[in-house]
Amino acid sequence: MATGFDRRHPRGVILTRVLVTAWLLALTGILLAYGYWGWALVTLAGAVANSVLAYRVYRATMR
Repeated sequence: MATGFDRRHPRGVILTRVLVTAWLLALTGILLAYGYWGWALVTLAGAVANSVLAYRVYRATMR
């Protein structure tokens, strides 16, 4: 899974993905508060995808 930049700078990539995941989760909460359920599901899917990719980069490079 990790290639190129991911292999050379895995901590930066992982940190960026974790921060983007946190932002997407916050945005999901805001969208849910205003009743935009459809968009909230889209941002939640993006947050899950980012966290999975961060985990895969971690497994590929940190072990």
